[in-house]
Amino acid sequence: MKLEDLPNVGPILASELRAAGIASAEQLRATGAKAAWLQLREVNPERHCSQSLLALEGALRGVRWMALEPAERQRIASQARSLQTS
Repeated sequence: MKLEDLPNVGPILASELRAAGIASAEQLRATGAKAAWLQLREVNPERHCSQSLLALEGALRGVRWMALEPAERQRIASQARSLQTS
């Protein structure tokens, strides 16, 4: 499955994922959202925002990031903030 077939993954994010060494939806699933997000930050430091991590998490779950439960979105955003400072 192509990366672009996943929710939340458009051509730009897919291109950046490929540049980070993640070439398919299967590779993204194997890598996980958090690790993929950290790899993306190496390719594009501007991907440090929580929205990028939310998009990846939603892609892995097969839903738009906005469909994640509010408490889950908050947990993921908090995780992104803590990783930004590490």
